[in-house]
Amino acid sequence: MRQELEQAMELVQQGEVAETAKAVERIKALPRDEQGVFDLRDMEDATEIKRMLYPVYAAYETDCNKKEGYPDILRQMRVMDARLQEGYDMVEAALYMDMSLRTLMYMSQEIYECYRELMDLYKKNVHRFIQEFYGEGKIRPGAVPTSLAEVLFVGNLMLACKKYVLLAEKYEIYYEFMNAAGTDCAEKE
Repeated sequence: MRQELEQAMELVQQGEVAETAKAVERIKALPRDEQGVFDLRDMEDATEIKRMLYPVYAAYETDCNKKEGYPDILRQMRVMDARLQEGYDMVEAALYMDMSLRTLMYMSQEIYECYRELMDLYKKNVHRFIQEFYGEGKIRPGAVPTSLAEVLFVGNLMLACKKYVLLAEKYEIYYEFMNAAGTDCAEKE
């Protein structure tokens, strides 16, 4: 499934969303857990699959299916957010924010309620992540990311600023933090 999603994601990025129909059919046919979220536990690379699955699903729904799947996407995002909030973990939070931002990038603002709800979930987690792991939200000058979760989080923040989901001026210190690591995750859209 991972290879199929990688190909579908490439097609989405090239603007050929209609070509992803078979992948989206497979996505919609995936088993679901008791709360209606796609159950990927038995899949190898489930984390990477999840990070590609929701953006591909959203892009298809936006361009080819009259946005009819938006309620399903939002229902799943709410459940995943609630699960995350129960035991807030740096890695899981960074992965959830990456997945939700990349999904948001393919959702239409025309369906404002859905777009806004996902944006609010994303922003809520950005604020909580900063509060939980950086105290007052300040990173000491000269500090560098010490974990893959931090690199993913800061790269994701940079992408959110680039896509105007967040105000770049408010998160300038994180750009310096990322540059100190010599990495720029924001370039990988």
